[in-house]
Amino acid sequence: MEKPKRSYYLPNKLVTAFDRECSKSGYVKEKVVAAAMLAFLGSDPQSRSDMFERLDLFLHGKGKR
Repeated sequence: MEKPKRSYYLPNKLVTAFDRECSKSGYVKEKVVAAAMLAFLGSDPQSRSDMFERLDLFLHGKGKR
């Protein structure tokens, strides 16, 4: 039996910034994603919370809370 594929919604603003940074720096996107996942999984709960707050700030800005 084949494992189901997972799909996650990513905001266009985030994907565009990610593509631009990877292209500019010459990084392989799959490796960047793997490194980000590893950093997230290895972090403590406060660091994870901080990551989500930074993401929310990036996507919505300061005044839209």
